[in-house]
Amino acid sequence: MKEELKEKILSAVEKKFPQVKELKDKIKVELPKEDRFGDLATNVAFLLAKPLRKKPLEVAQEIKPVLQEVKEFSKVEVAGAGFINLFLSEDYYRQVLERIIAERDRYGEAKEKNRGRVNVEFVSANPTGPLHLGHGRGAVVGNVQSNLYEYIGYTVEREFYINDAGNQIKKLGESVYARFRQIEEPDYPFPEDGYKGDYIKEIARHLYKYEREKILSMVDREQAVDFCAEFAKEMLLERIKEDLKLLGVEFDIWFSERKLYSSGKVEEALQFLKEKGLVYEKEGAVWVKTSLYGDDKDRVVIKSDGSYTYFAGDIAYHYDKFKRGYDFIVNVWGADHHGYFPRLKAVVMAFGVPEDWIRVIFIQLVKLFKNGQEIKMSKRAGKFITLRELVEEVGRDAVVYFFLTKDSNTHLNFDIDLALEKSAENPVYYVQYAHARICSVFREAKERTGFDPEKDFTADVSLLKEEAERVLMKYLSSIPDLIREAAEKQQPHKLTQITYRLASEFHYYYNHFKFLTTDDERLMKARLYLLKAVREALRTLFRLMGITPVERM
Repeated sequence: MKEELKEKILSAVEKKFPQVKELKDKIKVELPKEDRFGDLATNVAFLLAKPLRKKPLEVAQEIKPVLQEVKEFSKVEVAGAGFINLFLSEDYYRQVLERIIAERDRYGEAKEKNRGRVNVEFVSANPTGPLHLGHGRGAVVGNVQSNLYEYIGYTVEREFYINDAGNQIKKLGESVYARFRQIEEPDYPFPEDGYKGDYIKEIARHLYKYEREKILSMVDREQAVDFCAEFAKEMLLERIKEDLKLLGVEFDIWFSERKLYSSGKVEEALQFLKEKGLVYEKEGAVWVKTSLYGDDKDRVVIKSDGSYTYFAGDIAYHYDKFKRGYDFIVNVWGADHHGYFPRLKAVVMAFGVPEDWIRVIFIQLVKLFKNGQEIKMSKRAGKFITLRELVEEVGRDAVVYFFLTKDSNTHLNFDIDLALEKSAENPVYYVQYAHARICSVFREAKERTGFDPEKDFTADVSLLKEEAERVLMKYLSSIPDLIREAAEKQQPHKLTQITYRLASEFHYYYNHFKFLTTDDERLMKARLYLLKAVREALRTLFRLMGITPVERM
């Protein structure tokens, strides 16, 4: 919205001062800190002062009558040394409400996905156990950030990197095989560092019921362990997909680490870097010159025993993304990967991409509270609350909303009691109640007056003269800009703040004014028209977050 009004300001000022064209990128249109300074303020007079060799205040006074001709502004004031304060007109607010109602739950969204292609990789949990709360937070953040990119015009591909190679899969196989054998031999040794969760026993029981003869007939123990590992991996991967669907999260690409190695992609990536003169041998190992691109030292990619480092696989994986031609990529990582980013960024820059081609969103830990006490969890001991258990207890909407209430790079305390509370103290209940209230007003309007607000209708917005109405309309007009800012800054948690503020302004309006004023049908329709716009704006925010627009509570 600010960009659209900026264009109108430039177009008007250009008629008097053609020089403004050259200053387009420096001109700002911002929200004043106080309402008395208008709805918007611009610095255009300060920027024009130098080329015109005039004082900013003088330039502002000359611009004022030009901007007064713009129908979107009801009043133009010059303040201070040359600031221009703008007050939005009834005509502007009419346009805003019409636009919201026309665009419905895609209010302000880019009409075309023409800004480029983006890859967002998130969750990427080891398929060795159920998803925990940290995975869930990463899933919500990654999915909502993807929604935000789509909102501002990008085509997004959501990707899950399957860590199905290496020691953790071997350990999974050993753990399942041991539990399988313990069904008949209780004293069969369990690996000291094995996975101890009950889900391992469940998989073992399934194998015992359906694959007992096959496994016991395998003479080679390693063959039996590998069989158990592959079966368990596939079974757990299916559960991961099911758990993610509970949050409304689905992926476009499932990328296998094992296939990365078997396809020769690692060799291909290292050869690419070698041809650029960035690979060398030292002390029997092979190194990459990441220090040339900001890393604190060069990194080993092939150890002296000839095996690849984990970093070599990451290089190949990101080289594959590079070849796919994305405009930029985003990785959603756990906070424990903070120190890993500089080396990966360095090697990615060696591919020849801009510094901001790879971006990372970090996810901090989630602590769970119930009855005022923290629920202690230990993945090592196999005792932890799974994501599925949390969703089943408090519902998807509460899980999604609560995971978005704070910046993902800060720790989050999840209060189960608050999530279940049906009162204004529960933020997700509070925002959904705003939507339900509007639906209730519409049902009552139809029953009491015969007028159905659900059908298309127009209204005289100029009748909305109360301060609460102006505040609501002003905030509604700012929402697309606020969403865009959240998208560009990779701050999906801002959506909960925007939604809560809109719900708060609505609840105040609802509690202080009547809507079904049968003695003044025109005013009634105008207020219902405003409510309809509020509801569509809420639905837009709910859709971006993945929250249900509840109609009855």
